[in-house]
Amino acid sequence: MFTLSACADLSMYNQVPAPIGRSGEAQPSQQYPQGVKTYPIEDTLPQESTKYSLTAPSLPSLNVQNPAVVALLDSAHQQSENGQLDIAASKLERAVRIEPRDAQVWHALAKIRYGQNNHALAISLSKKSNVLAVNDRRLQRSNWLLMAACYKALGNTNSANKARENASRLF
Repeated sequence: MFTLSACADLSMYNQVPAPIGRSGEAQPSQQYPQGVKTYPIEDTLPQESTKYSLTAPSLPSLNVQNPAVVALLDSAHQQSENGQLDIAASKLERAVRIEPRDAQVWHALAKIRYGQNNHALAISLSKKSNVLAVNDRRLQRSNWLLMAACYKALGNTNSANKARENASRLF
C-alpha cells in the first residue's frame, strides 16, 4: 500500500542560514562588539522626597553579555524613561529568561518593580541580584540601597537601616 522512503531529502537541514542585513552590506563578525553601552549604577541613597532612580545599571566591563540581553536592557531603559514600566518589566523578564544568572538584569528588574510600588518584590529581586553579583561590589551596594529605599517605603525603618549599613560596608 504505502511505503516510506528512507532516502528523504534532508538537505534543507544542512543549509547555511541566510545573512542578516541588506544585500551589499558588510556582515558582522561572530564576535561580540568591543564596547558595550553602559549606564551608571546608583551609588547614593535616594533623596527623601524623590524616588529611587530607574536608570539602567551599568553593564560589567569584564563580563561580555549576550547581545539580545543588551538590546533588551537598552529597550527597557528607554521604556522606563517614557514611564512605560509594564513594558520595561516584560522586556526585563524576557532578558531574565535568556540569561538567568545575569545580576545586572535582576537589578534592573528590581528597580522597575520599585517604580511600580511593588516594594516586596523589588527587595526579593535585589537579593537575587546580590547572590549572583559575587565580585561586583558596586552592584551589591546599589542593591542594598534599593532594598533600603523599599524597606523605608514599607515603613520598616529597622530593616532600612540595616540595608544602609550593608551598603556602607561595600565602599
